[in-house]
Amino acid sequence: MKILITGVTGRIGANVAQSFIDSGYEVTGFVWPGDPQIKKMEMLGCEIIEGDLANLDSVIEGVKGKDYIFHLGAAFQAGGPFSASQYFDTNVKGTFNVLEACRVSEAVSHLIVTSTDGTISKYPEGGIEEPIAEFSLSQDVTEWYGYSKILAENLSRRFYFNEKLPVTILRFSAVLGRGEVCGWNQFYTGHFIERLQSSSSKESSVALKSLKDYKSAGKELIIPRDINGRSWKKHVIDIRDIVHAYENIAGNDSTFGNTYQIAGKEPFLWEDAIPKLSEITGLDFCSHNLPINPTFYEFDLASSKKDFGFNPIWDIGKMMEDDFNRNEEDNNVIPADEEFRRGYKI
Repeated sequence: MKILITGVTGRIGANVAQSFIDSGYEVTGFVWPGDPQIKKMEMLGCEIIEGDLANLDSVIEGVKGKDYIFHLGAAFQAGGPFSASQYFDTNVKGTFNVLEACRVSEAVSHLIVTSTDGTISKYPEGGIEEPIAEFSLSQDVTEWYGYSKILAENLSRRFYFNEKLPVTILRFSAVLGRGEVCGWNQFYTGHFIERLQSSSSKESSVALKSLKDYKSAGKELIIPRDINGRSWKKHVIDIRDIVHAYENIAGNDSTFGNTYQIAGKEPFLWEDAIPKLSEITGLDFCSHNLPINPTFYEFDLASSKKDFGFNPIWDIGKMMEDDFNRNEEDNNVIPADEEFRRGYKI
């Protein structure tokens, strides 16, 4: 069985590739010419094709003879900044080219197009109480990354309905990999100091002074709460649970034409996660009601669990322990490269 993975040198693509190589699949990565991570993938046993997603002939050549296509290649915020035209060329035109290349191929039996929860508005005033299913919220974001991925999703649906292309859309929640968790900026007081400094409101000024006092007192971690004292809540996913999703969904014809949201084992509350992180790292923490629109949401994973047996096992506590205790000899997961890590230097 032959697989082509676009975006194979990224922190997700590399781990997906390693899993399928270890399972005996013949994996080829489609990469930009001169990608500095090519050597890393070749050492894992991944074949490499250099090409440009914005060039249809290049993509057709890459797709030729492959059974499964995992389209992870994209321009996204953490890898930027990108211009509007770059988002369009990579995320929209690039996805069209992958879809069209699969359409004309005689070999492709399943295309999985990667998408993001950035296609939906998850931050209304006051947060979201009910778990978010695939289409319970409108895809109405207008910033270029999210909007370009909406267009990519709609193109994929068009190719399924009009061309009967065996395509599935896999929509990720916020992703954290090894090397990113314990240093994630939203766990740190300094991150919220930076956010509040951009506001001139009286409430922000009062909160800013309190947070600066906390940080001066050594309270590096924070439990952010809304103005009524409710802890923030978020639903993230570990890269290993994404790998598990690909292992289960690849070749599953009951998923063709569908969109699936995937996320971790359960959402987390900062009021539960921060004491755990404090215990692991030895850093002290504070708790404060913030005059900031809160993060408060979780996802409904019923469809992915029912249709392809998605069963995530990584919760935030387990992810923290794994991240903190990692070592160079532990190669069961490829860590995020330094430039993609979201650490906040304290």
